[in-house]
Amino acid sequence: MRRNRRIEMRVGIFVVVALLVGGSVSFLIGNQRNVFRRKTSFHASFEDVGGLRAGSPVRVAGVTVGTVGAVDFGEDGRIEVSFEVVNSAAALLRGTPEDCTPVQRAARKTAREAREARRRAAVVAGEALPDEPELPRCSVVTIGSKGMLGDRLIAISVGQGLPTWDAEDELPVEVGGGLEAMLGEATDTMDSVGRVARNLRLATDPFADQAFSRDMSETAHNLAKLTGMLANGDGAVQRLMTDPRMAEDVTATLRSMRTASGELAGAARGIRSITNEIAHGDGSAHAILYGHEGAEAVTHMGDAAGELSTLLHDVREGEGTAHELVYGEAGGEMLGNLNSATADLAAITADVRAGRGTLGGLLTDPSIYEDVKRLVGDLERNDILRALVRYSIRRDRTREQPPEIEEAP
Repeated sequence: MRRNRRIEMRVGIFVVVALLVGGSVSFLIGNQRNVFRRKTSFHASFEDVGGLRAGSPVRVAGVTVGTVGAVDFGEDGRIEVSFEVVNSAAALLRGTPEDCTPVQRAARKTAREAREARRRAAVVAGEALPDEPELPRCSVVTIGSKGMLGDRLIAISVGQGLPTWDAEDELPVEVGGGLEAMLGEATDTMDSVGRVARNLRLATDPFADQAFSRDMSETAHNLAKLTGMLANGDGAVQRLMTDPRMAEDVTATLRSMRTASGELAGAARGIRSITNEIAHGDGSAHAILYGHEGAEAVTHMGDAAGELSTLLHDVREGEGTAHELVYGEAGGEMLGNLNSATADLAAITADVRAGRGTLGGLLTDPSIYEDVKRLVGDLERNDILRALVRYSIRRDRTREQPPEIEEAP
């Protein structure tokens, strides 16, 4: 009897412990899967879910907040996925179908990338960050992978700056994520690494040639010597690099060349305008080059040239005075007389310069100048001589006047 009681007690204890363990496990699993929390149902449609099934987790910003309820085909051939999200996380899903079209999402993404680029540039430059408002973000559904085994899940991004998403509206989706995307990116990365390795091999293969290596070493040595000469020498290039005055001279020269080129361009424009005016204007130059006046002027010039040729022919072969002066003896005699007159004039000029003769003495002897000056002064002060001069002038005027003719009564 006592033995049966012990067995019953053991069985009761085992049942109680089993119930406690089972309840604890159920509570933990239910809490992990949000079984005991209120949820909101959402839906989205995909072209390919990649193995997503009912019961797969739903994550918002990496936190599991619900599970997939059903995965079914829609009437248009797309796959309709319905899932539940706890209410606390459902408030993070924001946006409207009108504000979350693919075009608008792409435009906002481009604007955010440009904003981040400006912020990075400001940080590098040590400037203040630009005060730009945050752009709205739409909540987007993607299919991702859980771990390396490839189990599928739904990942939803957190929205910002927009109203809470209406559960009746279909959430926008994006293709991407998951193990396949990671593998695709890894494949692209490996292809890029392979191309870089091939380029490096092509670039380094010439160094295996000893002659090429020696040439490169000699080139590097010469380059080092050249840079040393530029840094420590006294040549024009070194002065240009280190002497501010020479740099200013070069700058002034370039400025002068720029000014000269501008003046040449202006002169070319002036010449072009002149030629256009001559070609299309109505001035004298246009008339001479393109009108009848030019032809008449050329004709007159030709006639004048003919007359001049005839005159020169008569002078050269005729028998007139001009021919005699140029080619005859009369011309020689005239040149001889001119030479003699020139010689006489030179002799007279020499005598005058030497002070010989009356004119030479007057020009070179100061005493004669003083005597003449004194004589003129004495004449001006002599009243009798002045009165005599006045009397002579009056008599001359009286003689010059014609006699008056008396009129007949």
